[in-house]
Amino acid sequence: MSFILGMLIDIFSDSGGVHAAAAVSLAYSRPVLLKTSFGMLYEHQSIKFNLTEIGSLITYITLGALIHHLVLFSLEVFSISEILLILKKTLFSCIFTIVLSILIIVLFSRNQR
Repeated sequence: MSFILGMLIDIFSDSGGVHAAAAVSLAYSRPVLLKTSFGMLYEHQSIKFNLTEIGSLITYITLGALIHHLVLFSLEVFSISEILLILKKTLFSCIFTIVLSILIIVLFSRNQR
């Protein structure tokens, strides 16, 4: 599913497969991220995002955004000499993604609790 989603984004933005690679790398690292962020809840397969602590959720979103954006911009730039540009783009995109994700979570989970 992540490959298909990434390829659809690549097809419409003509980006040559970088979104598909970033989405697949995030999907591959998802079990490790869940275990790192949620600990014992993940082992019991009982994670419900609207019932978890906000700190664990922010950790999960932060690590996921960091992995996705780092792979995306590394493949987009594809040059070790431009490592500062890659890190700068990753940092600013991660900040924007994390803030936007937290705002959406707060706005939509407020009514359910």
